[in-house]
Formats: sequence, C-alpha cells, structure tokens
Amino acid sequence: MSRRFTVPVLMLAALLTACGGGGGGGSASTPTPNEPNPGTPPPEGPSTPEARPSQVSAPYADYGRVFNILPPGQDDNGGLANLTADVPGLGDLISTLLDDLVAETGLVPALSKEPHFDDQLALYDALSSSPPGLGDDQIVDYFKRAPISAPDAGNWESEQVVEEGPIKVSIKRDAYGVPHIFGDTRADALFGTGYVTAADRLFLLDVLRRAGRGELSRFLGPADFSFDRDIALDAPYREQDRTAQIANAVARFGDDGAQIYTDSTHFVDGLNRYVSDVQSGLLKAPIEYLGLGVQLEPFVIEDVVAIATLIQGIFAGGGGDEQNNVLLLQALREQTGSDQAACDLWRDLRHATDADSTVTTELSFATQSPPAIDEALCPLSGELAGRFPGAVLFDAGTYQAYQPLTVEPCGRPGQTTCPTAIGNLPALPGTGVVGGLLDAVGDLLGGLLSLASSDSAPDLASRWARVEIETHRLWRHWRAPAPEAAPSRTTLSDAQRLALRAKVGNLVAGLDGLRDGFPNAISNALLLSGEHTASGRPMAVFGPQTSYFVPQLLLEMSVNGGDIHTRGMTFTGLPYVVIGRGPDFAWSATSGSSDLADVRVVRLCNGGDGYQLAGACKPFDVIEDQWPARWNVAVPTDDPAAIGQNFAVHRRALRTAEYGPVIGYAAVNGQPVALTRQRSTYFAELDTALPFLLATRNDVHDVQSFYDVFNYTTGSFNWFYIDDRDVAYFHAGLYPQRAEGVHPELPSWGNGQYDWQGFIGQDAHPHEANPPRGYLASWNNRPARDWWAADGNASFGPVHRNDMLEVRLRDLVEQGGVTLANLVEAMGDAATVDLRGQEVLPRALDLLESASLTADQGSAVTLLRDWIDNQAQRRDRDANGDYDDEAAVALMDAWYPRMIETLLPQLTAVEDDDSQGFVLMERDNQPGEMGSAYQKGYYGYLQRVLDQALGASEHPYQRLRCADSDTAEACRTALATSLDQALEDLGGLASQNSWNVDEQADAIQHRAIGLSSVPAIHWQNRPTFQQVVEFTNHR
Repeated sequence: MSRRFTVPVLMLAALLTACGGGGGGGSASTPTPNEPNPGTPPPEGPSTPEARPSQVSAPYADYGRVFNILPPGQDDNGGLANLTADVPGLGDLISTLLDDLVAETGLVPALSKEPHFDDQLALYDALSSSPPGLGDDQIVDYFKRAPISAPDAGNWESEQVVEEGPIKVSIKRDAYGVPHIFGDTRADALFGTGYVTAADRLFLLDVLRRAGRGELSRFLGPADFSFDRDIALDAPYREQDRTAQIANAVARFGDDGAQIYTDSTHFVDGLNRYVSDVQSGLLKAPIEYLGLGVQLEPFVIEDVVAIATLIQGIFAGGGGDEQNNVLLLQALREQTGSDQAACDLWRDLRHATDADSTVTTELSFATQSPPAIDEALCPLSGELAGRFPGAVLFDAGTYQAYQPLTVEPCGRPGQTTCPTAIGNLPALPGTGVVGGLLDAVGDLLGGLLSLASSDSAPDLASRWARVEIETHRLWRHWRAPAPEAAPSRTTLSDAQRLALRAKVGNLVAGLDGLRDGFPNAISNALLLSGEHTASGRPMAVFGPQTSYFVPQLLLEMSVNGGDIHTRGMTFTGLPYVVIGRGPDFAWSATSGSSDLADVRVVRLCNGGDGYQLAGACKPFDVIEDQWPARWNVAVPTDDPAAIGQNFAVHRRALRTAEYGPVIGYAAVNGQPVALTRQRSTYFAELDTALPFLLATRNDVHDVQSFYDVFNYTTGSFNWFYIDDRDVAYFHAGLYPQRAEGVHPELPSWGNGQYDWQGFIGQDAHPHEANPPRGYLASWNNRPARDWWAADGNASFGPVHRNDMLEVRLRDLVEQGGVTLANLVEAMGDAATVDLRGQEVLPRALDLLESASLTADQGSAVTLLRDWIDNQAQRRDRDANGDYDDEAAVALMDAWYPRMIETLLPQLTAVEDDDSQGFVLMERDNQPGEMGSAYQKGYYGYLQRVLDQALGASEHPYQRLRCADSDTAEACRTALATSLDQALEDLGGLASQNSWNVDEQADAIQHRAIGLSSVPAIHWQNRPTFQQVVEFTNHR
C-alpha cells in the first residue's frame, strides 16, 4: 500500500524539527549552503557570457544531438535463466521446488532474463577496438541516441499507465528499455520516477538504503562489513536524525525545500506502488529476494536520506585526514633523524600547490581557506605554535584509530549468543530457497536450510520438508557421485557443478568487499569551444565514472511532467536526474575532492566519557546498538568451517554536537584527547538535492544560472555545462572559512576558539566559461592554479591522468575543424593509454640514452620508443585477446615497480615503517576490474626526480632525489639496473615473443549485486554513464 502524507508540509517541518536527533558536524546548528548572489560581479579574470532567455516553450523541439551509453543495460534482472544458463537442467530442477515458496510468500520470482539486461554492453565495449578515423555516422556504433522524446513520438517498445488516486502517469519505453515518463503534473512525474526506479533497480535500491544506514550486514549477512564500518565512523545517524534532515531542508530552502519534500514523498509513493504490486503477485520479484532469503519491505522517505548519505560519502568528500599528515611527519622524522628533512620530504610528497599540476582552469583561485600557507614553515619546528596556535600535533606513538563497529562469531558452542533478530531478516526457514538449493548441490552454498531460523508455524516447516529432502539428495550426489549412476533430475555432472560454482562466485565477488568497488574519485569531461569545431558549436563528451555493477548503480530515464523536462541518469534511490540534459543544455560532473572536512582535537574529561568545551564537560552522544549478521549465499565460503557462521555486530558510535563523530584517540603533551571529524555536509546530505530540483525544472538556461544553481551543491564536485554557444565550469562544495590560527593540513583544537567562520562565497569557487585555450578538461585533477589540495590528497602532482585528456585536446585545438566524432575518438584513445608510458617513460628513456647502452638495453629502449610513438596504449584493436603492443606493455608492467624500488628509496623506507604504510597514496592504480585507473600513484614522483637528474625540472623537490642522490650518474645507474632487473623478470630479451600480459586481469568485471552476471569486457578508463553532446539552437 502506498504511503500518503496529509499534514501540510510546513507544519510537518516544524514537527519533525522538534523531534530531531542528536548531534551535528558543522556547528551547533546545521550549516547553511552557499547562497548564490547573481548580482555580485565576478572577480577579475573569469567573464560571464551574456544572459539568455529562461522560458521553455518547446521542450520536445530538436535542439541538437545528444547520445549516451550506460552499460550493461536498463533492466536489473537477469533472472534465474541467467543464473542457470550454463548449467543445463538446473533451472527445471529448481523451478519444481519453487511452488511452495511462491504460495507462502506471494512473491513470484523473475525466472527469465529481461530484454534490456545487457543490451548496451556490446556498444560500450566496442569502442576499445574501434578503428582509427571515427566518423560522425559511426557514433551510433558506440552510443545510443538520447533525445527528450514527446509522448506521441511513436516506436515505443512498451507503454504502461499507472494510476493511484489523483496520480496518473504514462511510462513508455524505447528500444533500449529506457523509460520515458509523462504526466500532467510534477506529482505525476515524481510518482513515475519512483515507480520505474523500483521496476528497474528494486533489489539494488534495497541494498543501497541499508548500506546508507550502515546496516547492510543486517540485511545481507556477513558478506561485507565495509559499508557498515564507513557509515558508523563518518555518518552515524539515528533514524530520527534522517527525519530531521528532511525537516531542516524544508525550513532552510523555503518553497524549494517544501518542493523537495513533496517530490520525495511522491517518489516514495511510486516506489511503494511497485512494491505493493510485487507483494500481491501482480509483478515478478527480483530473484535475489528468494535466493538470498531477505524480505521485501515498503520504502520510507528516510531511505532517500540514507542513500544521499551514501552517495555523498563515496563520491563527494574531501579532506578530514589531517591526522595522517601528523603520522607521516613523525615517521619521516624517525627515518631521517631531522625535523627539517622530515618537513621537506613531507612537502615534496604532499603536492599541495604543485606548480606543474594539470588544472581545469588556468585562472588563479586562492586556497579555499586560509587564502595562503607559508610552505617554508616546518610543522615540527617551534614556530608552529606561535604562527598557528590552533594547530595540534599529538604525541608520537599515541594515536589509535577508533573502530565504532565490531563483529564477532556467534551462535556456536564457545561463541557469544547472537543478538535477537530485529528488522529485516529472513522470517521463514529457508526463505532463501534458491540459495538453499544451490547450497545443496555444492559445498559452496551448503547448510543454509538447516541453519536458518526455524521459529515459524509447524505447518510451514512441514511444507519445507519436501525441499529439504530434495536438497539432501542433491547434497549426497555432490559429495559422492556414483560413477555408474544414471543421470537423473537430481544429479549434477561435474561440468554442471563447476559452472554453477562460477556463476555463484560472481555474486560472492560482487558482495564481498562491495565498498571497494566504488572509486573515491570519479569521472572525466572534455569540452571544446565552438571556435575550434567544424560546426562552430561547442561539443562535449563527459560523464561519471562510478565503476561497474550488475545492475548498474546508475539508472537512466526521461522525465516530463509539470515544470520538469529532463533526461539523464540518477543514482538509484534519488528522486531527480543528477547528470543529464534539459531541452537545450547538458551538464555533468567529476569528483572535486576539495577540503570540506577538518579533524578536531577535543580534551577528554569525566574518565573519557566526555569532552571539554567552554569550561564545561559535555558527554559524548553515544549511538549504541547491535544486530545479527546471518550467513547466507552471499558469504564467501572457501573455508568449510565458515559455512553457516553467523556474526554479532555491535555498533558504538560517539558524536560531538559541534565537531562530528570520534575517529580516534591520542595524547597531547601527555594529556588524553579524542580526534573527531567535522564535515560541512554532516547532518546535511539531503541539502544537495536542491541543485537537481532546479536543473531538472530547467532553471539553468545560461552560464550565470548554471553557476547559481550548482553553487548549491554541498559535496565537492566539478560541474560542467554546455549549450549551443557556451561551455562552462564550476567547482562546487560547502567549503569552510577557517579561523585565523588554523593550519589546513593539521588537526586543530575543538575548544570553541577556532570554529569555522561560515563558508566561502560563490565567486571564490574556481569557475570559468569559454576559456581562451579553447577547452575544458577534468579527470579529478586540481581545479585551478593556487587551489590547495585537500590534506589527504597527494595526487595533484606533476603527473595526473588528466594529462591524457589535455594532450589530445591541445592537438584538437591546433587541428581545428573538430567533429563530434573526433572528440569521441580523443576520449576513446585516452581511455586506453598507459599513463606511465605517456608521462614517465619518455624521461626514463632520455636519461638512459644519455650514456651508452648494452645491446639488450638498446633493444628494450627501441621497443618502448615505438610504443610511445603508438600513444603508449593498452589496446587490442583486433580483439584477438592480446594487446597490440604486448611486449612493450609487459616490459612497462615489469619495469615500473623496479623503478620505484631503485629510484625512490626515500618513499619505500616510509612504506615499510612498522608496516604502517604512512605514504599518502599507493604506488600504482593500475588497470583492473573496476575500469578506473591511474588516479593516484608514484607517477609524479618518478617523473620529477628523473627531470631533476636530466636538469630539466623547473620546480624541483626540496629533498626527494632520484636514488637518494644529487648526481645524474647515480640516478642513471640505478635506472639501468632497474631495467636489467625487469628484463630478467621477464626471462630476458631472448624470450620476448613469450612475454605475456594477462589481458583478462585488466578486463572490466561487472560486480554482481545479486545473482545475475555479464561477461567481462575489455579494459577502458572512461565514464560509466557518458554523454556526447552538440546543441545547435536554444530556447
């Protein structure tokens, strides 16, 4: 039954605020986002193009060309047919055992693959092997057309009308299954948005709302605790806190806040209408509900807040790791024996304001706050306290990270008693019948039925006796199949068992370590000004890079009703299109990663149960609860003893009202302190819905309105805009104005003296329209010159993956007459480049060739020079399973780690310091199953120390040297040694023809969030959802 709200919105806001939860992060009250001020002139430098009309009179008119792609497909359900496709006979067997389950639960499982489950996968994959010289007529070979179609456009694959009370919405699906939602009113459109979200992503939606609460293990068992740990540490909320966020948004944003609430209400109503239809048997349930034994429950508006919390935490954060800078400084001091040497090395590693880093706008914008830092100041010196009295260095060796979530095995002899089951847990013995039956045919899944709770009625237990008998027979055949036995419907061959193991293994891999599948920095964007294009109109290829899942985390739709006319993608569970297009403009984003969080230090009191503030001892706000994480099919079972093992989960999060949750403990001058993380978006995750409300109702109509709307974004994002005349960029986020005396790279006192002084204004954010150099490029790089890298981010150095875009965009600008296909091809080429080969390798070869080479070294250099001339690509254009330059790729892969070991001993020494791993980023972010690569690594360190040895560095490091030496000869000797080692690792040049790169190890694997999977595809470093745009006119 759908949920209805009859209380007037503003009255409800008052009531909800009155019962709001405890704690905040920005201050005693929730921070107010940046207020746009269109009347304020921009600072000198960026100029804003002339204003344009705002009224949309013809939303379905042809304003130009837009294409997009979102693999694997629109539908979420591969069904039982997908699960058993490679296991002949298993589907029939399981189908005969589902009758009782359907009768008891009312859930009819979807046993067949939906038509648009994976029909965009081949299009997406094909670009990696596309031939050179792409033409505009070939774009449709790699992308689908993405118009905002009128309801009478025709050629709909399916049409459906859903009515409930005054709501009436028409849902029409195109040839790719993308829903086009049409309603007379805004309420109709939002109801339809909810309905299609549930239709296309129901099980994923359930996963995300649990993950956003930090209670995924309550829902899916102990397959993965990483989400629960992250949320318990960074966003520990009670349910009433989520309710209060809704009320706060209503109160803060006036009519727009009320609209967010109303929209979310209709969205949830649409979700629940679909859930009601599934529960009544009118629609088929995703197979995962049956296979994993989890219940389908109605949705509530707080679920939207929970999912917003999850998305903000993964993709929109920045900063809040100042304690790691202290730990690194202390480790470097221990290594070098010198305060000054430690500080110099720390500065080198930080790349805080590196002059050689790639930037999206070449205009200068001051560090968000304070406006500048004296990098010559050594934090370990006695000067720190005098110049930055708010900064805190805790005592060496005293820091202990706080873990608010603990888990322990429960329920077996000698183990603790499992907590009482509360909330969404399997209520029927063996509800996970598909999982149970698969258990029964293999030890991978064994024991689910017998270990499930059995507190239901006796008649239900007797119904399940038949299922248990069948699974017992299968189990017997699995354990000891008789070679002479004739095949029967309950006997699986060895081939069937192996195929089944591989299928279910996809689910295990998908859910085990699910959090690791999300990249923390996402997306890229290429925008070209019209003066350099063949049509004279701007062009863009851009989108979010959110890794690969089955079903996809993102969801596409076209929404039309009332004042809404938009098409694009949303994160599953949010009510608005987040990235997409209006009738005559498009927008996209990349993660900004700028500093919107600070680590605070509070003095402990009352035996550690409280903290000192303003002369008083305030108690920590403690959120404490527990639940059982019950074993099921999603849990890895390599260890037979782990089969059926349940876990007790205990959460004890500590919060301060002023400075956020506790993340650790330490001592300062011997006195105990707690460290907390204050985040500007804490208790305000829902606020970021406002720009999407405004964009989808087409409040964006020119560059200035784009700036104004996306300035409301509270998370750290780079936003991009294109219409038929302009391209523009805006770096958004709720960035604090820090108090005097605070050092932005170090923890600061949380004692009331150094609180934030509000937030920086709109004009202080990096932004630019129609840049003189002719393009905008972003791949999670530094936004602008002089913009400080957040305290935990060392990736803004002299080498960054955005260099792979920039070099191609510069070539296009020089070329002129650029077509849309040219821009697509530039993106596709960058997506298969090895950044190490493009940026580091040329310097290494130059240094090697500065003196004589051995014969083997000379041959290796020739091989690698040829690869560089071929753009240093990891590409398989002929799709034969081998990279086109396989020998060169193999040598690069072997040489890179050897380079690090011989050229960067100052870094590797810190890596090995008590196994703490104090460095600010990993050595390499190589290609792999998540697609996204080369965001962070030692690439810049290597390039610059090689440049220093060559005498070619304009901005040398203070202390970091090649091979820890000031001489080029020592560097070259170490480099030559590393090459010799790499050649030896590969078996020498004589075996070059057998040098092999496992292309499948690089391949993109869609992680299964459920029981369905898709084949691996070739590696590409590109957005998951991607738009290709060229508008030709305006409203």
